[in-house]
Amino acid sequence: MPNIFDFLDYREYLEAFYKNKKASNRAFSYQLFADTAGFKSKSFIKLVIDGKKNLSPESAKKINKVLRLGDKSFSYFIDLIAFSRCRTIQERNYHFEKLMQYNKRSIGRTVLIQQYGLYSKWYYGAIRELAVAIRFNDDFELLGKMLKPPISARKTREAVNTLLKLGLIHKKEGRYIQADPVITTGDEVRSLAVANFHTRNLALAANAIDTVESCARDISCLVLGLSDSGFQQIKDEIRKFRKKLLSIAGNETSINRVYHINFQAIPVSEDINEKK
Repeated sequence: MPNIFDFLDYREYLEAFYKNKKASNRAFSYQLFADTAGFKSKSFIKLVIDGKKNLSPESAKKINKVLRLGDKSFSYFIDLIAFSRCRTIQERNYHFEKLMQYNKRSIGRTVLIQQYGLYSKWYYGAIRELAVAIRFNDDFELLGKMLKPPISARKTREAVNTLLKLGLIHKKEGRYIQADPVITTGDEVRSLAVANFHTRNLALAANAIDTVESCARDISCLVLGLSDSGFQQIKDEIRKFRKKLLSIAGNETSINRVYHINFQAIPVSEDINEKK
């Protein structure tokens, strides 16, 4: 049977459970699954897996007649359901932290937490660029103070160690060099971590208005009326521009600062046609 602690999406777990049962018993079906759990709708389980229906704590208890999860595993299952129903970043962060308390000693869970930190904290990317640009001799206090805003030596050391463990940087002859492995997480973790990253990055940009001289930054805003197709064209142009900036950065041989470059295109009105 699949290990529920390997999942961060309860629907994916249910699908894996069903396929495992089906492989060992060809007579097992979604209808039998629903009947045994006590659901009137024979297609309920399939609709849940497909994302068309949701599980409540009450229906989770019914479905556990088939899953037969122990107390700890069922508690985790309930927390997975709560995590899936969160609407705000704050709620999702709260429930994600709860999920991370289970099976802390699992190597897979440790790597997942490290990957979450990589995506979620703004300074991991900055440290990855800065650590290879200077010889800081493992003076983490110095490296942390070079960030804007500065971070503690503890956080800096933690970030460098995580980057090393994930293979994003290597140490060679006293200096750090970059590597470029494929780092993946599930969609649930990636979407939450990226949301955290963008939220913090927007706060950094707002703070820079007061803390960074205008000659050292570039912040501008356009207010435009657009159709859906016009907005899509702008997204395409931003995508092309990002690639151009990556090309420029890739050709640099001597850097003196690390930058965050933001792009935001957000609606500030309702859909006019819908209101009409």
